[in-house]
Amino acid sequence: MTNTDFITKILAPYQPQLPTEELVLEVNRLYHAVEAQDYDDRHPEVHEQLPPIWKEMTDHAAKTAEVKEWRILDFGCGTGFEAEQLIRYLPQGSIARLTCYDPSPEMLDRCRAKITPLFSDAVFVSDLSSQLDDPQTYNLLATNSLLHHLPNPLGTINYLLPQLSKNVLWLAGHEPSSRFYKNAECARLYKGFSQQKQWSRFLSVENYLTKAKQLVGLRSNPSKEAAKAAFHKGLFKQQPSPFVVGRLVDFHVAHSLEEASQGRGFDFKSMQQEFADSWQLEWVKTYSFMGSSYEQDLSSRWSDASREMAQKFPDDGANFCTVWRRN
Repeated sequence: MTNTDFITKILAPYQPQLPTEELVLEVNRLYHAVEAQDYDDRHPEVHEQLPPIWKEMTDHAAKTAEVKEWRILDFGCGTGFEAEQLIRYLPQGSIARLTCYDPSPEMLDRCRAKITPLFSDAVFVSDLSSQLDDPQTYNLLATNSLLHHLPNPLGTINYLLPQLSKNVLWLAGHEPSSRFYKNAECARLYKGFSQQKQWSRFLSVENYLTKAKQLVGLRSNPSKEAAKAAFHKGLFKQQPSPFVVGRLVDFHVAHSLEEASQGRGFDFKSMQQEFADSWQLEWVKTYSFMGSSYEQDLSSRWSDASREMAQKFPDDGANFCTVWRRN
């Protein structure tokens, strides 16, 4: 069973009215229109865990590319996290051009507010067609937590090739790895952690506060709101559940060995083969040996176990970042 087969099966009761690929893109737009308002608060792990890794990727780019001036396309910029890292870590004055693209106007507004004070010449677009006739190509492509939302990641990235220079580097941050669930030791450790975490939620004041905020409208519920909006737009004949919307939005994210076995999640080694005609993998780092939980926030029991797994299985973290060079 492929990932598309998996999605098709769970969508069937709701009678989708678009092909799966189109549906994934449309539901993502609806979801991120809601999530934009508090995306950064909902994903603290991005700001806690990823900056040092983005510094490593940026250092790799600066050391290996014979580039004096960077022309950057931040594709799927979201609220501006990766653009912020590039501005911070690339040599001062080396960014000649920065274009931030996102199909969500709401996300793009957040990015504009964050990045303009840091780089006043940045351009923000929700339609890349305006860039197609520009003779100056980009020599650095940046994505972060993007590919798993795309029904066809390689096809989407390769659509950009005419706008990318022959020696372009692609910094791809924070994607989900199926290798984590397929590693028996990692999966066994994570199962024990998840069981304890499930019980601790009953005692978590923060968990109850989050639910209370959602009830009174102080915190968004993107899956629920996107499910309603998708139904009212006629994307389904029956309103989908928030669970189904979450599966559509995180199209390539596995939450179990079963899902990983059905094609959800990425394996960077398989991607290396799949992308070989267009891209060469230069650098990779995997992390997150407790799933979506940030190890440094955990008790010593689990953080120590995470470090042991990382040393033993450096390729099998739940997430990974990669740097690619165009062939």
